[in-house]
Amino acid sequence: MTNPIPLVLLYQDWPQADKTAWEALFAEGDIFDGTGPCASWSEGSRTKRRQSYGYWLSWIKRHQPALLDQSPTGRITKDAVRGFLGEAEARVNAVTLKNMICDLYVLAKAMHPAGDWDWLNKLSNRLIHLADRKSLPKPIPVSASEVLTKSLHWLDATEGDPSHSDLKRAIHFRAGLMIAFLISRPVRRRTLLALTTDQHLLKTSEGFEVYLSAEDTKDKKERWFPLPKVLVQPMVSYLDIHRPALLGSKTSKALWISQYGDPITPDGLSRELPKVATRLLGVELRTHKFRHLAATTIAETDPEHVNIIRDILGHATLDMSQKHYNRATGLSACSDYQSMLQTKMKNLGRKR
Repeated sequence: MTNPIPLVLLYQDWPQADKTAWEALFAEGDIFDGTGPCASWSEGSRTKRRQSYGYWLSWIKRHQPALLDQSPTGRITKDAVRGFLGEAEARVNAVTLKNMICDLYVLAKAMHPAGDWDWLNKLSNRLIHLADRKSLPKPIPVSASEVLTKSLHWLDATEGDPSHSDLKRAIHFRAGLMIAFLISRPVRRRTLLALTTDQHLLKTSEGFEVYLSAEDTKDKKERWFPLPKVLVQPMVSYLDIHRPALLGSKTSKALWISQYGDPITPDGLSRELPKVATRLLGVELRTHKFRHLAATTIAETDPEHVNIIRDILGHATLDMSQKHYNRATGLSACSDYQSMLQTKMKNLGRKR
């Protein structure tokens, strides 16, 4: 009895021609040899598209094995993609389907730039439109200003609660500060957990500045931003009192420490953050939701300056080669966003 072909063909089981074509995309040559067209992709992008291509190869191997005699891009025909799409539609949602075809188009164009991929691009765009219509996210029933207001109240209440042990107080304080940090400076999860006390968080005469190296950002660009003034004293309390309580006898340079004295892991954050957000805010939030909230607040509050969304979310380039211009841009965006939050917070206070 032969082993069934998995729905995603693992890289080690790919045909040699596909392995060779894939490796060529990421070749890191010098100025004479040239680099592959996808050498700048992050590891996350490579993993995602390798999986999508594994889906495609599995379908070929199970339904059209004769195509394996052709070149990798020679197999990508309308008839083959139609068959692949038909099987996928029966088992995956619209977003996954869109991702699979988009990834196939990106890889086909990268492997054979001179090929006629206009039909595949149009199919990809139709699926993107369909996925957008079918998967509109539910509106988040809380505003960015409410998140900041409630998290600051949480911090005050935690510090003033004598019933907590030092460790429990530290756990609650760190959770509230992390939420306040995320809504004020909505970085990605990987960036949040990479922050350290010596390389990323720097004390200044006015508070703190957060520096992100190229390795910490998705687009591999260095960035920096000031910590909001309302978080300066909470951060001092965390660093001086609560973080040491969390560390206990252990040592670490990580900014965010778990209740066990170790740096918080991605899995740990994924488990804890939604629970804490639900308790604090009454709604379950993960790191990417804070980014959505920030963008929504800017778009609704100051639509004329909606372009600052790209600076707040790290989509703009704060390239060190254009340090002065981009530094001012980043500062202005953070300042504008913080002003919006402060104004909304004051309005909330008056309503109460």
